[in-house]
Amino acid sequence: MVVLAAVSVTGFGLRVSWKARELPACVADTSIATGRRVVDPMPQDGSLWSSARSALTAPASGLALGFAELRGQDLCSVGEPPITLAFVPQANDRPGSMVGEVFLASPTPRINAVRAAELARHESRHVDQWALCSLIGGLALLPVAYLVDETLYPGSENHFEQSAGLDAGGYDPAPADPVGPQPWAIALWVVVVLVLARRRVRWASRTLVRQGSTHDPGRCPVHTTGWT
Repeated sequence: MVVLAAVSVTGFGLRVSWKARELPACVADTSIATGRRVVDPMPQDGSLWSSARSALTAPASGLALGFAELRGQDLCSVGEPPITLAFVPQANDRPGSMVGEVFLASPTPRINAVRAAELARHESRHVDQWALCSLIGGLALLPVAYLVDETLYPGSENHFEQSAGLDAGGYDPAPADPVGPQPWAIALWVVVVLVLARRRVRWASRTLVRQGSTHDPGRCPVHTTGWT
């Protein structure tokens, strides 16, 4: 928790620092393939929710901006409130990933304005997801939840991508015969939960099975290694 708090504060500080800078506007008629600009801007939305999500996603956005700056990548700003675009080469062929309000994009083939607008709406919905998850569980909730969902329901079955719009994000339609949830993923996450909660599981079992037992005086019943 201390590490997450420190990372969140660092990310928030980086985001505030970048807010004070003037980023060039993204040029609408230039391809993403140039590695500098986008074809079409993100949807503009001046609502209260847009302002709120900017604040909620600030830690994640700041970390993404810091990463892009370390890589020496060009940045540009689109939309209102602005969404920052950073072009960072990735190992896969996906157009990019949304981190907070920062779109980390890899060079992709030229796309037309209609396709770019669809992708913009898809990524804007991911910003909403980042904001809601950050409000509920902090900086790490969405990455963890997305990872769990992706292992259980891969590709087009991922609920986060379905919520953002599969077609707009360039995903294939959801299969008629779903493959998820995958048994190996269920087993994996059950093991992970049991490992993380092993002390509380031990405490619960002692409480239910050995009700006449007591833990060492002055020791926490959850973390005490043995009861008498």
